[in-house]
Amino acid sequence: MTSDEFENKKKDTKNALDEAGDKLKAGAKAVGDKLDDTDKDTGTEYKKEKLKEDLK
Repeated sequence: MTSDEFENKKKDTKNALDEAGDKLKAGAKAVGDKLDDTDKDTGTEYKKEKLKEDLK
């Protein structure tokens, strides 16, 4: 594996971890919103929070 390949793999791994972190944050916020208002749909709240995280 060359140095460039290693750096690309490292960058891909970091991006995947960042994306997973954003999904976890959005999911946690959606669950929190659901606990505050049990009439809310968790899926819709997740999508809304995920969009907010993506726009950051």
